[in-house]
Amino acid sequence: MEQEKKKFYMHKIANLLNIQKIVTIHYQVLGSHYVFPGETHDFWEINYVDKGNAFVGIDGQIVELKQGEILFIKPNQPHYLETGDGEPNVFIASFLCRSPSMNFFCDKKYAVPEKYRYLLQNIMTEASDTFNLPDFDPNLSALELKENPNLGGEQIIKNSLETLFIYLLRHAQNKQQTQEFFVSKIADSTELQDEIVRILNAKLYDRFTLESLRDELHYGTTQLCTFFKKKTGMTIYQTYLKLKIDEAKKLIRKNFSFSEIADKLCFDSVSTFTFVFKKHVGMTPGEYRNSIK
Repeated sequence: MEQEKKKFYMHKIANLLNIQKIVTIHYQVLGSHYVFPGETHDFWEINYVDKGNAFVGIDGQIVELKQGEILFIKPNQPHYLETGDGEPNVFIASFLCRSPSMNFFCDKKYAVPEKYRYLLQNIMTEASDTFNLPDFDPNLSALELKENPNLGGEQIIKNSLETLFIYLLRHAQNKQQTQEFFVSKIADSTELQDEIVRILNAKLYDRFTLESLRDELHYGTTQLCTFFKKKTGMTIYQTYLKLKIDEAKKLIRKNFSFSEIADKLCFDSVSTFTFVFKKHVGMTPGEYRNSIK
């Protein structure tokens, strides 16, 4: 007896918003009293402050961006960026999106909920593994693919941006996603990740061991390393070195000598410091100093 074929109906997926193109991506540690004179372009831009605070001039007004805040700049809107006495870390991405839903973000500034900030980190991690990103170039006008870019990196950047914007839309409309409670949620919380980074930051002018981290947080070394790599895509020690190099950039801008910096940050020698700096930044400390003069 011939079996009757079951009918299936394909549900067409509704795209709330669609990012067609990525234009630029930056993550910059800006010096105090830095001023980018301004620009206008026919695509969207977001400015997010990861640390410290910055000021964006837009439509004749000065908008202060504090740590964790994001500002949307609509197409053809003149804007400029400057810093005050501090040295903020600023994430900037520009992109083409013609979806009507983006209009909701016109002239909007939001404090990004902590549980969504991993998406910004995803974007920057994928961008650095997919494109040749200069360490400091506010005039970047085009992204250049690496010779061997991350598989699917461009799509992950696009998807992460779209997901972030959808979550922000939901949050703004007070539509919280229903979540189940998992016993393992505490172990998988970004709070532990943040605590690890806080400990690393506190030891920039000291030496650090995984054993000391284990003793302070009361987790197993393997558990901490696996958790952190899963959440950030970097090992704890890689992150520690990156934080040291970020601190070294600040000291270079304050005109400390390379031997003083190597000593302050507990590198074994100036040559070790130079090697690690070039590995992370793509240029030697001397080349970096010349680039920011």
